[in-house]
Amino acid sequence: MTYHQSNIEPKLPDAIEHEQYLLGSIFLDNSSYFRVGEFLKPQHFSNEYHADVYAKAAKMISEGRTANPVTLKPYINAELKISDDLNLYQYLVRLAGEAVGNMSVYDWGRGILEVWSRRQIYMLAQSLIDQTVSMPIDTSPAKLIAGAADRLTEISREGDERAGSMKYGVLLPKAIERVAKASLEQNTLIPWFLPEITQVAGEIRRGNLIGFMSDSGGGKTSFSLQQCRHAATAGFKSAFFSIEITDEEAALQAAAQASRISLGRLDSYSLNTKEQGSIEAELLKSMNLPFDIVAFSDCTLSDIRIKMEAMKRSAGLDLVIIDHAKMINLPGKSNELFAERVNALYRGLKALAKSLDVAIVILIQRNEEWKGRWKAKGNIRPMMGDAYGGGGVKQNLDVWFSLYRPEPLYKELIPQETHQERRDELVRKYDASRGKAAVINHKRRRGEPNQDAQILFDAEYTVFRSPHEETAQASFDAMF
Repeated sequence: MTYHQSNIEPKLPDAIEHEQYLLGSIFLDNSSYFRVGEFLKPQHFSNEYHADVYAKAAKMISEGRTANPVTLKPYINAELKISDDLNLYQYLVRLAGEAVGNMSVYDWGRGILEVWSRRQIYMLAQSLIDQTVSMPIDTSPAKLIAGAADRLTEISREGDERAGSMKYGVLLPKAIERVAKASLEQNTLIPWFLPEITQVAGEIRRGNLIGFMSDSGGGKTSFSLQQCRHAATAGFKSAFFSIEITDEEAALQAAAQASRISLGRLDSYSLNTKEQGSIEAELLKSMNLPFDIVAFSDCTLSDIRIKMEAMKRSAGLDLVIIDHAKMINLPGKSNELFAERVNALYRGLKALAKSLDVAIVILIQRNEEWKGRWKAKGNIRPMMGDAYGGGGVKQNLDVWFSLYRPEPLYKELIPQETHQERRDELVRKYDASRGKAAVINHKRRRGEPNQDAQILFDAEYTVFRSPHEETAQASFDAMF
């Protein structure tokens, strides 16, 4: 006997009963709508007639009008046959008559949304199979995976987060329990590598998106590598996502910092006996550090999401630093507003940090508006409007601070200045700022914004240090 596999499509899940009970309850008590209206939309319904009735009832209720089968009748196809002996109007009257109250309205709404999510996942899987079997010439497996990941994220947000609101009285005990437990755990908060950074930005919290802004050549990469290695040394699983430099270049720079060897000498491997010993010690130490360096030649938000999810599942992940925002391909279409596309990038990173419970530090390139301010005799210190994407990125960041190294800025301005008096002023400021930097806070959810602190920069080893390491320090005010 030969077995022939049937090619019958499975029936998609539906939520017909949930929808019927929900509509009946809304007809019975229009205020029931407001318990689901925030998250439940017509497109989530399995039945098109139910979706249409729900949309029209929602509009009437939102306008302060009563919605029931009688008031809805002029706006629906009342005579449409639902069955042999029942038209749409009669059907709605029956739903209202069989309503069992509104105690479970919220649960029915959640049930409808859950079934919608299942249908979307099934349809995505079918589409993925079809595209895999007959792949267009302009598509690749990587593009299919990225597109599927984007769509799954959309389904997850639509199906879970929009319905995930909870009453204050339910949330508060859980929140108190969580922070009380966290206070007893020493490894809950991720430390910065210098106390001055902690003073300005607070400690790093998982689930937060932290913006870190600096000028081109201001030391963003050096700062980030120091932080990743420091967090890894403290036992936190850390990753440096490098879009600008290669993974080997990042590894060499981190090793040079840790060993206090000039990067140029390490790169050419012209080391003396002591330096060779330092590098060998760092090689041994690096084998046990939970510190990954991931290089991207071309990068999208989907690429970052896929990599972070894989790392979180396989070995765990606490901190990711991304170098840098300007190198990430922006989501959206090219004809959309630039600021909107940049904000969509930060929103996506924020959602990723929250969903994976991982701290993300995104490096932000500072634009060159400071040059215009200097010409107008203004201040060249970092301002929120200097950010890639503008000051509007602030709303998606939990913490936002700048690394300010005026030394290279003054060095660039000196040959451009034609007025001798201002040129002399620049030379004085340049001399006073050499080897110095400032960490300046723009936003901090926990703590006071607009604080700053001095740190030191050792250009030979590309490392930042605390002024407290020095027995004496020059005046910091002269550099501003």
